[in-house]
Amino acid sequence: MTLGEITNSDLDLMGAMSDEELLGALERASQVERKAFLQRIKKPRIVPSGKSNSRGEFEQRINLLPKDIQQGLASKNLQAVDAAYYVTKSVSGNKIIKMLKDDDTKIVGISNVSGGKFEKGNMMLLSGIVIVASVGVVKGEEGKYDVLPDIIRNGEFEFKANGTTIVPITSLEVFNTNGTTRQRGYYKLDNPKMIYDQQSMELNLEWGANAAADTFVKAILIGTAVTKY
Repeated sequence: MTLGEITNSDLDLMGAMSDEELLGALERASQVERKAFLQRIKKPRIVPSGKSNSRGEFEQRINLLPKDIQQGLASKNLQAVDAAYYVTKSVSGNKIIKMLKDDDTKIVGISNVSGGKFEKGNMMLLSGIVIVASVGVVKGEEGKYDVLPDIIRNGEFEFKANGTTIVPITSLEVFNTNGTTRQRGYYKLDNPKMIYDQQSMELNLEWGANAAADTFVKAILIGTAVTKY
């Protein structure tokens, strides 16, 4: 990366560089570029109060991205954007569901994830997961989604990606946002994780008794993703 790319980016890219790489960029830069760089790093960063700063979490983990992705962000061929990947499944009469499967296809209103994995070049820092349900409507995509019903909420879930466990078996009660100011059904990860492209993901739910007829569950992966401009 050049000093100009670092200075002009809307992301904090310095965390992706070693000390030697940064010193090299400084040595190659002109006096004007060095001055602009100093002004940039001296300017205080403003973090929105009371809100999840997924963008800031992403910047802190840019070093986890492949070098070509880092360079794409620096040259502005790629950008970091807020993202929400979702999938909806019927769980009527069931007590176990695999929300992400390799035979899933993109269908508007049903899912925007294909094959249970992100497409090539599409990576995401997962900040949180939303799981909500619609009960009593024949077509779940037309129903009003709310917190999970008691039967499902008494169960558990796990999330896997990159060939490892991201969230071990955990009570579905964490998605109960009743009485809170959180987004409906939102579970914030204390330690956000980078999800890489073309890596199979698993989001598995299980509970103790069969769900009622016409019950649909929607899961949403929320975070910051890398896409083309």
